Amino acid sequence: MARRILNRRELRKAADQAEQTPADEAAAPAKRGKKEGAGATEAAPKAKRPRKKKEPPRLCARWGVFDAAMKQVAIFDYNQLAEANQKIAELAAKKNAIYFLQLVKEPMPEPAAKEEAE
Repeated sequence: MARRILNRRELRKAADQAEQTPADEAAAPAKRGKKEGAGATEAAPKAKRPRKKKEPPRLCARWGVFDAAMKQVAIFDYNQLAEANQKIAELAAKKNAIYFLQLVKEPMPEPAAKEEAE
């Protein structure tokens, strides 16, 4: 069964009273089992290092020639649009099917690390 919702005004009064209490009482919790003196120093919390963000891979745009079943028939570099259109015309002349161009983005191969001359 669902619980009864508490009175919001009473909750607000309790929160206001908690804020009005002296900060010394709330800030100094009782220490258990530790003696004052040597070894009583507390370790400072370690600061979290921000994680280095992974850079997205570089992409290379190319023209893909696809058939009606979305199968890639051929692929051309981006600057070879005329050749891609010519390939579509050749395929359409050979077979009575639908072919179209679509931009395909592929990850570029990473360049080999250059050796530093000493």
